[in-house]
Amino acid sequence: MKWHTFCLLSLSASLWSVVAAADQGSRFAVTNSRSEYSHWIDLYDANNRRIDPTDPNAAPYSPMTTCGRCHDYESIASGHHFNAMHSSLPAGRPGEPWIWTDERTGTQIPLSYRRWEGTYHPDDLDISPWDFILKFGRHLPGGGPGEPPAPKPTADGESEAGDQQPTPAVADRWRLSGMLQIDCMFCHSNDLGYSPETWWNQIRDQNFAWAPAAAAGLASIEGRVAGLADDFDPADAAPGGRNRLPVTTYGSLRMNADNKVFFDMVRTPDDRTCYYCHTTHTVGSQSVPIWNQDEDVHLRAGMSCSDCHRNDIGHHTVRGYEGEVHPTGESVASLSCRGCHMDGQDGMGGRMGAPKPLHGGLPALHFDKLSCTACHSGPAPGDQAQPVHTAMAHGLGLPSHHYTSDLDPGIVAPVLLQDQGMLYPHRMTWPAFWGRLIDGEITPLNPESVQDTLRRILRVRRGASLMQTVSAVKLSAEDKAGVLGEERASVDEELWTQEEQDAIAALELAKAKQAWDELLVSALETLQETFENEGEAVYVSGGRAYRLGEDSELETFEHAAAQPYAWKLGHDVRPTRYSSGITGCYECHAAGAPIFEGRVTAVAPVPDDQPPVHSMWELAGYDKLLLDAWNQSFQGRSIFKYAGFAAMGIVGLILLTYLIQGTYGLFGHFRRA
Repeated sequence: MKWHTFCLLSLSASLWSVVAAADQGSRFAVTNSRSEYSHWIDLYDANNRRIDPTDPNAAPYSPMTTCGRCHDYESIASGHHFNAMHSSLPAGRPGEPWIWTDERTGTQIPLSYRRWEGTYHPDDLDISPWDFILKFGRHLPGGGPGEPPAPKPTADGESEAGDQQPTPAVADRWRLSGMLQIDCMFCHSNDLGYSPETWWNQIRDQNFAWAPAAAAGLASIEGRVAGLADDFDPADAAPGGRNRLPVTTYGSLRMNADNKVFFDMVRTPDDRTCYYCHTTHTVGSQSVPIWNQDEDVHLRAGMSCSDCHRNDIGHHTVRGYEGEVHPTGESVASLSCRGCHMDGQDGMGGRMGAPKPLHGGLPALHFDKLSCTACHSGPAPGDQAQPVHTAMAHGLGLPSHHYTSDLDPGIVAPVLLQDQGMLYPHRMTWPAFWGRLIDGEITPLNPESVQDTLRRILRVRRGASLMQTVSAVKLSAEDKAGVLGEERASVDEELWTQEEQDAIAALELAKAKQAWDELLVSALETLQETFENEGEAVYVSGGRAYRLGEDSELETFEHAAAQPYAWKLGHDVRPTRYSSGITGCYECHAAGAPIFEGRVTAVAPVPDDQPPVHSMWELAGYDKLLLDAWNQSFQGRSIFKYAGFAAMGIVGLILLTYLIQGTYGLFGHFRRA
């Protein structure tokens, strides 16, 4: 056989192997249909063993091995909702952080595994994935910290730098609780039978592996891992005994004769599902009641969240901001506000029937200086940024008796800030924590360690907050008389005018602030004793930092760690007639216009009778003198327009006069000729 014949046969064999591999396709099943697939499937446990649902000793089903038989679980786990701990992936545009709130110690720390600027990585505060799940599992769909990677050993047998080794006790807890795997039904359930409340209850019981079956209503769970000792060995558990792993009992209503279980699910999640984690609404005395607040205009028009925030099997959800680069390489420009409603470079403007806005009379310069959301999204700018509750920060979606307007953490909106010369609306929160100051850098302390250290100092009762404890001041008759006068102070409180009530409230706040300052000194002294001369004890709150000065006097100082964290908002989009500037130029370009002159007051979890207050223009970085001059020029804009039109009319009449005279003279010349 000649050498070129051998090469030709080898090449043919290689091509055939490639074609054969392509024909085999992926090992994961797809239907490629817009119809929904009916999921009657077998259940599998964490060890990939088929479950007999009628077995009284049946194991809880595992989403990874059950759903993963047809769907690429590893690829799904790389999606935006699950990949925060993947340090090798881009962090993306900063978004809402997880805010660790502890009302007992006046703590609210913005956390993010993505290391967004202004947030703290949980590892830096010794917050383990176990702690994270028990704190935020209520709004986590599983995966991420629920499946912490094992530390990678180095050549010397030590773990890589940055990997957090779990303590023996925590390692034992994971051994008993199982992993909190990504629960597909958390988002893809097609009915209201799925209960996030049950999901959260199972997590609090440390029944991580049992949470998916219980939340979906597939099984009832008896027992709590939280009640078992760290050294408990399931192999030594007595049958029917009290100390044993939770028992799983599957219901029969969703089971057929082949012991297959029915999952009522959809490809694209329902808006109500998205709302569980992404609900936001304004609160407070200036806010419209929740029942009278409107949904996003797109949802009112019949669209769904997933129409714009769509994803592939990798669950790389489109976030919808301009300049977004999708991991798949697909162009998603037409899924942003501007790309969908305007004539973009990709020629996809008008997608999904989006109307093209006219913006009549609006100078084109505005499109270079204002984002779409600056005028159309979030609460309308007012004299004061409004307090806001979000599902992730305040636990919305779960039944509670404590959804008060002053519930920690404090978040306000809208706050208009510039990013690369473009104005965007933001939500904003101020960090509050106990920390250590070393070489000019403040590092937050672990919140639970602080609670253990300061419990006897702060003396916060169970169910109460530090704010409530310190604010429980009693005014004497002399105090009230000093504010209202003896005659009015003796009158029943119900008969006080609003002005008098405000005066008393201001006095109570000043007294609470004084009490807090005294308590803060004691707390900082106690913390300082634990540092062993390594750093300086500080407390950060409400845009300020506090430490002990000379003679143990409280000292306030400025520090970058006290600066607020802000993230851009995209929803809710308001209707056109409710957009900013709809009434004309003067809505924004006039003295006192909320878009520039609105106030933003720092919010703290402790009393502060003089919190930092900033104007929108200040936070956005505008020049006040230039802004005032520009606004002043608008005062004569209408007169200038009318004067211009009048001048044009006069000039037109003069030209018309000369035209008539010229025409008359020309015809007269022809007649004489």
